[in-house]
Amino acid sequence: MLRLNSSFKLKVMITFLGAFMNLQNANAGVVPKLGYVPQSFPRDIIKINQFAEHVLLAQILEPLVDADRFGNMTRGIAERWSVSQDGKTIVFFIEKGQHFSNGNPIRAKDVKYSINRHIAEKTQSSNFLKSIKEVKETAPYEVTMILSEANVAILKALSRDHLGIVPDGWTFDSKSIEPYIGSGPYRLLKSEGKWYFVKNDRHSKAAHVTIPKWELVYFADDATLSVGKEIPDYVPMASQPIFEELTKLSQEKKSLIQSKEQTSFVQTSLWWHPTGKHYGSAEMKSRMMAFLDELVGIKTKNLKFQRATGIVPVGISGYLPERVKFEKPEIEKSMKKETLSVVVVGAFDFVFEGDEVKILADSYGLEVNVINIKPIDIGTISSKKPDVVMAAWAGGFNDPEGFLPLLNQLLGVDFVEYLGDLRPIYLQARVEQDWSKRSDLFRSFNKKIVEQKRMVPGWKVPMYAVSRSGLTEENIGFRYTPRLINVKYTK
Repeated sequence: MLRLNSSFKLKVMITFLGAFMNLQNANAGVVPKLGYVPQSFPRDIIKINQFAEHVLLAQILEPLVDADRFGNMTRGIAERWSVSQDGKTIVFFIEKGQHFSNGNPIRAKDVKYSINRHIAEKTQSSNFLKSIKEVKETAPYEVTMILSEANVAILKALSRDHLGIVPDGWTFDSKSIEPYIGSGPYRLLKSEGKWYFVKNDRHSKAAHVTIPKWELVYFADDATLSVGKEIPDYVPMASQPIFEELTKLSQEKKSLIQSKEQTSFVQTSLWWHPTGKHYGSAEMKSRMMAFLDELVGIKTKNLKFQRATGIVPVGISGYLPERVKFEKPEIEKSMKKETLSVVVVGAFDFVFEGDEVKILADSYGLEVNVINIKPIDIGTISSKKPDVVMAAWAGGFNDPEGFLPLLNQLLGVDFVEYLGDLRPIYLQARVEQDWSKRSDLFRSFNKKIVEQKRMVPGWKVPMYAVSRSGLTEENIGFRYTPRLINVKYTK
């Protein structure tokens, strides 16, 4: 039986942006609080790899193109674009009259610099840009991208907040009171030791910003993602454990809150790691992954979460309607007990706690060694040489290609190379321009990768918008991140 406080320990590698509004004091100059920011923020864009950081950047930067709550591509910095017949050339036209928060106009050279910086520095987002062969400034307000292959997901990739446009030559200055220069609805400013979002008067839709200032509230501890004792004023995407903690805290403080479940594609999974001692053993892979599949089933039932079915979340093109069931291999009692080494990204160690876990592991001839690392240390996974890595993430954007390339970071190798005999079907799926065929190919690939026991699907992580009465926002739907410009006072 899972202890109640174990659910509170469940913190995904994702961190969450939030804030609650006190309407009674709104006209008295009280600044609402936007909470649970990672202590690593702000830091250089090239180092950012957590969901909460992406959500924060979404308020400061604007991408080249954007997506609405229905998943449709819309304008960003570019007012329009055209795609060549072979899909390998895209021309973006930048609307004149747009400015960064420092007053400089946004031009094609800024787009070129921003995209190339991600590619050169091999950032998290660079995993989605591998098909970009060249970025050209073909006119002061015209950018041309040359692709090595047609990529139907490239526009969605370019809508990532992480790929927001910064000025040509911009570099991060950790000592600056405004470390990011963007064109989004808010500026990040430091005052008297605290960080604030302040309305950007140069934003193209500044008149739509109804809450001019937010104070950022940080996690009490990045290792455990503890929320501390302070309730911010609004949480647009709180995980189930965060929601439970907020509910408990609000009861203690006798402070009423309201909640609404959001569309969520966040899920956990466990991956057979190429640096592990047992990587080349089919027998050990079968035994260890079958154990993990059974263990996840038990924990999911205890947590009352919906079990994931594959690497592509339910609701995204190519998902599996039903989970592939693992068969438990025959284990001889005389068989030597082996150590299963698991790297856990975030506070998932509770999954491997309890007598029932030890009993189950014994039945598989295993003992479990758990190594916990913080999301910001994800680059150290391979040095731990784990058999399995466990993590959770929201993907990069809502498409199969928004989830798969991120595995480069977890696996420490190029995901395409990791696939082995599954490589052809994946490569065919990512360039297929018939959306029905593309979905079928990704579904087939999704099924095979589970059947080969390369991964064990975890569970869907429910997300909630939590707020006090008097505050409303647009439902984010299929948009990757919430936008504070949509947060309004009720009349």
